[in-house]
Amino acid sequence: MIDKEIFSLEARPDGIYLSCFSKDFKENDVYAYLKEYGILRYDFKALRKFVADGETCRVCPRNPALEKDAKILVTISGDKMTANVAIEPPFFTKPWPGVEDVMKALAANHVKVGINESAVESILARKLGNQPVAVASGIPPVEGKDAYIELIKDPDKPFEVRDDEKIDFWSRSTIVTVHPGQEIAVKHPLVSGKNGVDVTGGVVKYKPVRNVEFSFGDGLKRDDMNPLMLLATAEGQLKNERGRLVVLPELDIHRDIDFAVGSIDFTGAVKIHGSVRDGFHVVAQGNISINGTVEGADIDSQGVIVIQGGVRGTGKGTIRANGDISLGFCEQATIRAGGSILVKNAILHSRLYAQRGVIALDSGKHSQIAGGRIEAGLEVACNILGSEMGTKTEVIVGLPPEQLEKRKIFTTEIKRCEDNLERVEPNLALLKKMESAGQLDDNKRAMMMNLTKMKFQLQAALDGMKKELEALDEQLALVRDKGIVRVKDVCYGGVIISVRGLKYIVHEPCKFTSFVADDEKREIVLKPFDYNKGRLGG
Repeated sequence: MIDKEIFSLEARPDGIYLSCFSKDFKENDVYAYLKEYGILRYDFKALRKFVADGETCRVCPRNPALEKDAKILVTISGDKMTANVAIEPPFFTKPWPGVEDVMKALAANHVKVGINESAVESILARKLGNQPVAVASGIPPVEGKDAYIELIKDPDKPFEVRDDEKIDFWSRSTIVTVHPGQEIAVKHPLVSGKNGVDVTGGVVKYKPVRNVEFSFGDGLKRDDMNPLMLLATAEGQLKNERGRLVVLPELDIHRDIDFAVGSIDFTGAVKIHGSVRDGFHVVAQGNISINGTVEGADIDSQGVIVIQGGVRGTGKGTIRANGDISLGFCEQATIRAGGSILVKNAILHSRLYAQRGVIALDSGKHSQIAGGRIEAGLEVACNILGSEMGTKTEVIVGLPPEQLEKRKIFTTEIKRCEDNLERVEPNLALLKKMESAGQLDDNKRAMMMNLTKMKFQLQAALDGMKKELEALDEQLALVRDKGIVRVKDVCYGGVIISVRGLKYIVHEPCKFTSFVADDEKREIVLKPFDYNKGRLGG
């Protein structure tokens, strides 16, 4: 920055003279000083001599045409949000403009908003010549915000896995299920903006904002207490149907259950048009229908299961239903049904458990049971039982061994709890009597509290087991005097048949046969295939 006190200018009749009070300056400082005072043409030779010896010199002749007043230049930006002022300096003998002069210049250019008087005063105080300085700024608009829908449960969101996270890819699922009352989406309302003003007072409008509304169908509704919240009203699969959210009570999958879909845990019915691959599971509270085959997978339904193709279990996975299970065939599979198991073709080397019956009676001769273990409460029926090779095949009908074992465990546990309760009650009664007499010390009081707690626990356990035993006895009563094994075509040797606890080993092939328990003889007797036909279990 130039130290202006070093130099001085003097206007004489024959010219403009430059003097200095110190030689602590450079040549460029001289040129800058002259420019500041509006002297743009000068004698270079004289100036160089001035720089060399510091003697007063005439820098230029007097030129009345150049001895002009200051000029105030106002420029406005294209968006009218900024106004700049640049002052062309006056000849050094002319005065610099004042704040009022600059204000008039701004007003003449229609600048009336956001004027910074401090900036104006700074220009004049510093005598900044030919330098545009921003002295007014408009008020920019405050932009609003579009309304948007935030999905709390997103049916299209890909499964996310962190880099440091281990995941069971067989257990994960891409299906999004929801429950009544669950929050699905929330609307963030639009926020209106605020217009701004440019330096001339013109309105600067904010950008328009957009509103959006929920798009939803069956199984969803707005929250009555908060209309900005979308809730599920039904159990089912949350799905995006062309931008519209719906809850489907039945899950309909048009492909295989594999890594692209993942395992299924669903609250309703499930229909699978493909197959279920090895290692995956399908769990549903409703019915399950599978058009293809099931490999070594777990299938679990609170209703019924229909598998059009069949099951190749390879010794893995379990098919379980509270109701009936229907399938084309099963091989090395484990199947459990609360009702009956109905198989069109062969049952090979599998373990089947049915509360009612296991039926493999197709119109052809492919309905065969060979290998493995078949258990049913009432009946096992097939075209062919066993194989010509004498494959070991077990068939158990009547009182299911696992339920008998379960009943035995319940009976033993109930007796144990009752014995413990008989020991607790006399001791507890004695302690309560001592308490009434004021004879309890701290140790006996703690013992009384522990015994009281133990009594409640034993009683609760007893009540629960007695209810389960009662339900089990009701199930066993249905099959207690029933049970039959029917073979329409041939039963080969190597088959072991148990009916109501009685065992029969088939040594020679027999045809069109029913195996029935004779309670009087305490043995299994052979009857024709259509013996008591039409009465399940005989």
